[in-house]
Amino acid sequence: MEPHQAHKWIDAAHPTHPALIDTRHITGELFGFVNIPMAMWIDEDGMIVRNAEAAAVERSPLRDMDIPDGLPERLTRLLAEAKAIPDDSAAYRAAILDWVRNGAESPYALSSDEVIARSRPRGREEAEAAACFELGQHLRRTVGADAAVPWWRRAHELDPGNWTYKRQAWALVTTADGAEDLDLLQGPNEIYEGNWLDDVVASGGGAAYAIRPIL
Repeated sequence: MEPHQAHKWIDAAHPTHPALIDTRHITGELFGFVNIPMAMWIDEDGMIVRNAEAAAVERSPLRDMDIPDGLPERLTRLLAEAKAIPDDSAAYRAAILDWVRNGAESPYALSSDEVIARSRPRGREEAEAAACFELGQHLRRTVGADAAVPWWRRAHELDPGNWTYKRQAWALVTTADGAEDLDLLQGPNEIYEGNWLDDVVASGGGAAYAIRPIL
């Protein structure tokens, strides 16, 4: 998503805090975000006190919506898997409030050693995947969407558990006429092997999809 596409959603939320539009996935590179929504906690001294994790703070109304009859079979399956994603929003919001009240004394604020121990490891394959993803990002911006494809494919192969790499590619698919189409459902296409629904099912379904908070 480009900045101009995000502005209307930010404006509609009427935030009282700055909003970062991370078009280059710097937060993923620096902090280990591998999906959305994710967040990490940084205290007043600039220290990380909680690792990147799933970070919804309110329950989506879509979770309580009945799936209408008569939808295409694939869309019905997609909605069913999305509704099965665990909802930890109330517990996560309560943890944030506890941290605000109690600071370093909060049981949810981790020591530096605990943060390091819970950090996602980056071995050779993960590091190469990060490089491939960034190179794809650069080529998309400077050469064109098609130039990014082989590098994003390689990033998917090297680090299949990184949903950010996958969802970026699935959402930005080049059509036959060379235009870049925004596919919000991240469905099957002729460019990439995977897609959101099939990869979620293959990895255990919606119930196993989220990067769960450690509460």
